[in-house]
Amino acid sequence: MNKEKKMMKIKLSEQFASNLNEDHWVNNGLSNYWSKNKNELKGYFYNKLMGVKGEYEAALNNPYDKNVFEKHYSNGDLENKKGKFRSFLRLPLGYNALVLPLNKTNVGFELFSEKAYQLKLDGSMGKKVTKDHIFGVTEVGVHIFMEFMNGGWNWKYMCDEWLPNNIELFFTCRILKTEHQKEDKDDSNGIARGMHTLEEKLQLLHYKEVGINKLKVCRGKIK
Repeated sequence: MNKEKKMMKIKLSEQFASNLNEDHWVNNGLSNYWSKNKNELKGYFYNKLMGVKGEYEAALNNPYDKNVFEKHYSNGDLENKKGKFRSFLRLPLGYNALVLPLNKTNVGFELFSEKAYQLKLDGSMGKKVTKDHIFGVTEVGVHIFMEFMNGGWNWKYMCDEWLPNNIELFFTCRILKTEHQKEDKDDSNGIARGMHTLEEKLQLLHYKEVGINKLKVCRGKIK
């Protein structure tokens, strides 16, 4: 079997790809990233999955506090009820599911809002620009956990199929600090948090509400 047949071609979802100026470059970068690092990526992701599964199952039969599952694990309704475990999922699965981050060194590109990109071109980014997790780390963490649990804890599917086909959920984007986050519900400048579904975020609706209509792909060398 030749090299081309071995390499898995990763393709962004159509909803998200339509909001990039060079989606083909991103697809190539992600495919190369996955091809080079897939065993390391899957191995680390597997450990993260098994860690949260173990904690969740331990909470179901806690020997010290019979109410711990209801009080701190949203009584199993992680999608709709707040709780410590729900919030915690942002760490192992939102921020840290990928052992190798999707940065310019690893994938050969970075994403920018148009205004942030212009500052980069002008050499004047300074402290005016920040990095945003496009899909939200808590939302992504909860989504991954629910996919895993609702799929019968099928770790092989999650590592071999789900991860490469949903890798865009871990994207970050450099945007202006003034574009980043609403100060309160009446603030019209920042991106709304917790107000959109993942499907809406794939269409970049939360960005478009504050005038970020397209993302610029800033090319770089792939490691």
